[in-house]
Amino acid sequence: MFRKSLRPRALVGAAALTALALTASACGSSPKPSSNAGGSKSATLTIESNPVSPFTDNFNPFVQTSIAKQVNSTSLIYEPLLQWNITKANSYYPWLADSFTWNTDGTAVTFKMHSGVKWSDGQPLTAKDVAYTFQLMQQNKALNANGLPITGANAADDSTVTITFSSPQYSNIYAISGQTFIVPQHLWSAQADPAHWTDPNPVGSGPYTLDKFSAQGFTLKANPNYWQGAPKVSEVSYPSYVSNTTANQALTSGQLDFAGNYVTNIDQTYVAKDPAHNHYYFPATNTVVLILNVTKAPFNDVKVRQAVSAAVNRTELSQVGETNYEPPATSSSGLLLPEFTDQVPSDLANDLPATSDANKVSQTMTAAGYAKDGSGIWAKNGKEVSFSIEDPSSYTDYFTCATLISQELKPLGFKVSVNGVTPDKWTADLNAGSFDAAIHWGGGGPTAYQQYDNWLDYGTSAAIGQTANGDYGRYNNPTVQSALKAWAGSNDPATISTQLGIVAHAMSTDVPDVVLMYGAGWDAYSTKHFTGWPTKDNSYIDPRPNDPWIEYTVLHLTPVS
Repeated sequence: MFRKSLRPRALVGAAALTALALTASACGSSPKPSSNAGGSKSATLTIESNPVSPFTDNFNPFVQTSIAKQVNSTSLIYEPLLQWNITKANSYYPWLADSFTWNTDGTAVTFKMHSGVKWSDGQPLTAKDVAYTFQLMQQNKALNANGLPITGANAADDSTVTITFSSPQYSNIYAISGQTFIVPQHLWSAQADPAHWTDPNPVGSGPYTLDKFSAQGFTLKANPNYWQGAPKVSEVSYPSYVSNTTANQALTSGQLDFAGNYVTNIDQTYVAKDPAHNHYYFPATNTVVLILNVTKAPFNDVKVRQAVSAAVNRTELSQVGETNYEPPATSSSGLLLPEFTDQVPSDLANDLPATSDANKVSQTMTAAGYAKDGSGIWAKNGKEVSFSIEDPSSYTDYFTCATLISQELKPLGFKVSVNGVTPDKWTADLNAGSFDAAIHWGGGGPTAYQQYDNWLDYGTSAAIGQTANGDYGRYNNPTVQSALKAWAGSNDPATISTQLGIVAHAMSTDVPDVVLMYGAGWDAYSTKHFTGWPTKDNSYIDPRPNDPWIEYTVLHLTPVS
């Protein structure tokens, strides 16, 4: 049964993470979507979420550099156990799983699977596929994007699967159930090297299958075996674009139905062209940071990291780089505001300067033994403080912000260059640790834990040269690792508050990442060909054209007849 009208279930408070489980019955349902087998033009949804060119034929749902990951199409092919609406704290929808329960200490979670689900090749999806997926992640660290401490996974029968962990994982339920894409054992078990398999003909449980692929784009067609019935959108197209500029030209000219880019003066450049149909919704969904590679100079010195944070003019980044769509961050904790305002430690509220603090920069660097050389650059033992900010030149807002930071820091004594690269190289360099600094969006989720886990959990990182799935700067603080572990393993509000405070203060004082702005969830959409979009008044899912939420949005869309 198509679940588009299901209401999200809310977990109220930390204790609810263990106390509540999804029920097997739906909160509401609607008829199966009608099929658009005729393939009319209006039933082809054209999406762009990331400017990438050319496309490489790789649909591996575990690999960050696959084209499916880069353009956020994975969840249209592969699906998670639950769908989470991270615009509302701790709310989720039943999906491949109807319910979940924890054991008494949070070291094992059991899912009851929805019946009648099939893979796109017609074979049944069972609990054994779920167990296999988590076993695959356990055996291949490169596939374990969230660094889950999996110790085993077992299917008691076709509808019941239990995943076990080496420590309690209450706070990781979002990563376990919402960010893990289930794959078919009957195909993946034949792959000798699943971390490098390109999966060129993906078989998933999602509403679409791959139809046509080229370096300039690909199309997905409705999956005839989809367990919720054929989606109303019969075809999805992902064209290739070399930059935000070319993608936004396509958006403003009416070639795109759904886009996830920064758009300069969107009211004038997009909405005004067709006010009846062109809309946008930019909720704050993450905290943008300057990731610092703490394994090498100059960022292996915490005092340099602190000074760089004091030197950044966040107001300028917000106003010029992001044309006021992304407000300047006000708390060095990095917690997303206003969503987690009540969780910010009182001494970290409003502690970030809105503009550059030259006095603090000078005091910090001087006290640490640095002095300006003949070129006006801070130096110590004859070595200048010099670094590069690497970001895709096609991401015009990030590239502008990187340029602004370099200009802001130069008169304050830092030698900063900007390295414009392709999205592929940027992603690969972050994964490998082959960079000095990079502007990047932060991890989002239904709780503050997901933010910090993405930035600071060394379990998601890797040695330089090996693939990291988080903590790209390779920050490894045993106190923070212990706090994150205790946080994930508790359902006690007081314990969680204590551990959050430890992590927030480490973020503030150690500055593994420089907190910049509260990032907008870029979502520009047209109602000319499709209706049913998430809006500010009906925020049924995160509105961005990103995984894993894009599937839920697309399944809500109805072509305009």
